[in-house]
Amino acid sequence: MKRDEEKERIILLLKIDANNLFRRIKDRKNEYLEIFSLRRTRSHFPMIFRNRFETTTVNDLAHCGPELILLLNEFYTLAEEMNWYLYETQDLPNTVENFILRKIARMEKVLGSLNLFFDAEMGGERPILVPEIDHFDSEEEVFSETQEDDTAQES
Repeated sequence: MKRDEEKERIILLLKIDANNLFRRIKDRKNEYLEIFSLRRTRSHFPMIFRNRFETTTVNDLAHCGPELILLLNEFYTLAEEMNWYLYETQDLPNTVENFILRKIARMEKVLGSLNLFFDAEMGGERPILVPEIDHFDSEEEVFSETQEDDTAQES
């Protein structure tokens, strides 16, 4: 595979991952926060915050320009901060929701810039649309009533 083709594929995979992560965080916010506040369980968060950037190698990132790498870092750091907060917080549900809404707003701005840089690094002639991909089989499976409560792990 030619270097340009490899670069384009890596950047496209990063774009898909960032957009899918953001969609899960934003579109499923009400569901995951409701589960958290009612059951005080955190077992569903890995399904929301899972991403491929955590396993992206330095060699893969070497295909990206410095500005894109900085934006990727900022975007995924925001997601990691949300994830950590949700795992550690004892805040009341309204405070949790306000925190998440602020992070989502910031992530949305960074994602807009990221998408511009992704497209520019892939040739910049036309935007590359990312199809919506749902990685879950069904909501019942993801958010079943039978999930164990993980409050025992919090103490």
